[in-house]
Amino acid sequence: MSTRTLRATASRTLGAWHPTAAHQRAIALAGLGAVLAALGRRPDLLVLVAPLAVAAVWGQLARPRETVTATARLSDVTLREGQAAGLRVVTEPSLPDVHGVVTVARVPFVDRQPAGGVATLDAGSATMGLRSTRWGRRRLGTVSVCLTSAWGAYRVGPEDLPDLDTATLPLPAAFDASAPTPHPRGIVGLNRSNRPGSGSEFNTIRAFHPGDRLRRISWPVSLRTGTLHVTSTFTDEDAHVVLLVDAFSDLGPREGIDGRPTSLDVTVRAAGAISEHFLRSNDRLTLRTVGAAEVPPLGTGSGTNHLRRVLDTLSLITPATERHDTGEHALRGIDPNALCLVLSPLIDQTMVSLAHTLAARGATVVVVDTFPDHLVAGTGDVYQSLAWRMRLLSREAQVTSLRMRGVPVVPWRGPGSLDLVLRDIARRASAPRLARR
Repeated sequence: MSTRTLRATASRTLGAWHPTAAHQRAIALAGLGAVLAALGRRPDLLVLVAPLAVAAVWGQLARPRETVTATARLSDVTLREGQAAGLRVVTEPSLPDVHGVVTVARVPFVDRQPAGGVATLDAGSATMGLRSTRWGRRRLGTVSVCLTSAWGAYRVGPEDLPDLDTATLPLPAAFDASAPTPHPRGIVGLNRSNRPGSGSEFNTIRAFHPGDRLRRISWPVSLRTGTLHVTSTFTDEDAHVVLLVDAFSDLGPREGIDGRPTSLDVTVRAAGAISEHFLRSNDRLTLRTVGAAEVPPLGTGSGTNHLRRVLDTLSLITPATERHDTGEHALRGIDPNALCLVLSPLIDQTMVSLAHTLAARGATVVVVDTFPDHLVAGTGDVYQSLAWRMRLLSREAQVTSLRMRGVPVVPWRGPGSLDLVLRDIARRASAPRLARR
């Protein structure tokens, strides 16, 4: 589904009108009653079958002869988690005295409104609501249309329309970081540099030089000293952030946006929140996915348009579809001065090895632990609790090995999760270093 366009409209001809069983039964009983009344000289039988004869004749005379086409249309094919889209079904031509029913089949992570998934056609039109409760690309439930003529004499359908598709973008978690991004090098960001230049952070007041902007003139100092002085600032720079997303596993029950998150839910929503924070600060961002097939690597970009591309890429993830992925393709072409954020529940050894590899190459690496705590809290199964305890001991050893190498491992807790570690990295990057002469 990732390589084709999402289908927002589906149409299909419903076919020919066929007599219903009730209409055939009315014709048979009316004819049989008339024959028996004539043979047995029973006018009372003729009176009894008269209503059936009237309904049969009326239904036959009101038989629709036009071919009807049903069209289903989604109001929006791209949603956010928890957002609803309208489904409108229209039949053309709109025939009088024709009743219809529209049904939508149940599929995971799609709530139907009304809950039964059944709507009545009114004047050839019906509207339903479909609410997506989990990120990802998926087909909506099959839409079926059935029409019935007057007195239920003739029917067309139920006919299934072609499936409609929707892309649900992950709803980024709440995140904000007050710490500066380490290693800024560009010229369009909001991170303060140590070099003077055009920016917003105050540096000093100095004498006027040819080429200085007039709006930078400090008139109080200039009037006091008798010579022109200007206010100088530190230049604003942008940094490069690389996100490595672990898609090897999806631990926990899949309950959607209204329930408890799985490990991949936490990872994807954290990636969306971090991307939104850095891209709104005009930093450059690259996204790489490990362990998921058919998810292309997303190149470097910035701005709100790139944020949309990031969320679209995250919605393509299908967990554990590439179990033999070593992650080498994800490390190709990474800027050595970039801030590498590895988002993983640290269950698969591959992501731990990637963090070690990046640290060995001299990159600035931060591992964001997205393991949900509710997976091991209150498990009623003794054997499951024992298995989790053994696995967590192995996981703790992996975390310790990363910290011994100097790679910080930070649990994801929403806003402020990365403040302390980013501030330490920025302080370490600005510290003096030994150099050969």
